[in-house]
Amino acid sequence: MKTFSHIDLDETKLANQTLVYILNNQNTILESTFFIRILDRRIKYSDLNNHTEFLKERLSHVEFIIDYDTVEYKNKMSGYQVLALDDLGRTVDNSRILSPLMYEKESFSKEIFWANEDEEKAYQSINHFNSFEDKIVDEKKLYHVLVNSPFFNVKGWILYYQNLLDVKFPEFSERIVSGKTIIKYKPFKGKCFLGIETDYQSCKNNFRKGWWEEPEYKLIIFEKLDAKKINKLVTFEKFVHPHFDPPALNFASFFGSKTMFDVSEIETVFDNGTKKEFLNNGTVRLYNSEDFGDELKRHAYFYYHMLYHTTKEFINFIEESFNPEMEYL
Repeated sequence: MKTFSHIDLDETKLANQTLVYILNNQNTILESTFFIRILDRRIKYSDLNNHTEFLKERLSHVEFIIDYDTVEYKNKMSGYQVLALDDLGRTVDNSRILSPLMYEKESFSKEIFWANEDEEKAYQSINHFNSFEDKIVDEKKLYHVLVNSPFFNVKGWILYYQNLLDVKFPEFSERIVSGKTIIKYKPFKGKCFLGIETDYQSCKNNFRKGWWEEPEYKLIIFEKLDAKKINKLVTFEKFVHPHFDPPALNFASFFGSKTMFDVSEIETVFDNGTKKEFLNNGTVRLYNSEDFGDELKRHAYFYYHMLYHTTKEFINFIEESFNPEMEYL
């Protein structure tokens, strides 16, 4: 247990609550989350109630790390590894064969998820933007520019992420904007508020390099001093459930699953879908399919859905652990 700045963080209590969550949500669309790190994708577990001791061990490795009023965590749970022999009889790591099994688990959850008409309507209401921008470049500079492809519509994506927070975290209905920082927040305990904080700067930087990664959010507990000034009491450096990080395939992994292809056991090719149209004036039009963009947008929507359901449990744990009257120990 870690005690500091108005809050007691009991790793054992969180593990026990997470075990109950897993057992209650097996055989639902949320189950794919459990296979990202906790469960072995090669095993059909049937009823997880028959594997509680195994689950308790898997959930026993989270440790909160405290620096004054800032919280980080480590999860020392071991990953799953597949070893094989190569042509020379040497032992090599062949864990890459586990990735398609994860894609299969998540794809099955998504099929059920997108059959829900309400989710489809909500998605259609916020996805009205082009995922990519066309670029017209001098033919001589073609390959220099292609290094940063695909060319994401940065403003469109950042607005989409903000809309996803509105749709999937509606209780965080108030907003503070200070410079580049945006805090979506709700009442918490006493005079305190609970907020999701970001500046989307990492996303903007990555987009310009052609990288697709999920936004970096922090979870903060704070007091309001005035309309825009706050006093932070506790900052969780990463807004995610420590046992479900990530709650769905992270954006880079999903992007890789759509753009990297094994052509042999030792060779992988990369194709991000950027197409070239050579124009008559010595320039080249670079563009991407919006069908591919739709796949990315749908994955982001699903990711935020899973983030909401998993972090809801973590927020409940934080609320039980937080005492605004506690003194620093």
